[in-house]
Amino acid sequence: MSMIMECVRLRPHEVAELRRLLVEEPDSAYEYAGDLRMGDEDEAVSSRGMDTDQAWAGLQWLLARLNPPVDVFSGGQPMTDDEWGYDSPRLLAVADVAEAARFLAATPFAALAEHYAAAELIAADVYPGIWSQDWPLSYLEEAYGRLVALFRAAAADHEPIAVWMA
Repeated sequence: MSMIMECVRLRPHEVAELRRLLVEEPDSAYEYAGDLRMGDEDEAVSSRGMDTDQAWAGLQWLLARLNPPVDVFSGGQPMTDDEWGYDSPRLLAVADVAEAARFLAATPFAALAEHYAAAELIAADVYPGIWSQDWPLSYLEEAYGRLVALFRAAAADHEPIAVWMA
């Protein structure tokens, strides 16, 4: 089974509803967040959420070399002790989202790519173990673009972001 990082922007009433569900109906909380992440049926691509597919660990490894002010993959405050797949959902506060968005917007993918070394990712056993192939850099770049766009939009709307590993 794949480990996929999921993210969703939350409006204030959605944060309140998610917190309520986490206490009263924990199984429904996961579904609620997932539905928000998927967006409206009319949208071709959701502007509310995204997943990084399996690129999260490679991006986290590359970003760590640049010392980001916020860990967008494993930072934030746990919202519950219940696991949603592989870990508990965490909430990146509005201030953290804004700080991360500034850093991500100022950090083109080329800055990450400078630190890409397949042998180092393999030696560090970075998930998902695709680094010896010829396509991972473009795979990471595509996921990074979606991540930057999500954080930029959430910061512009002063929204927190929930993240979890499904």
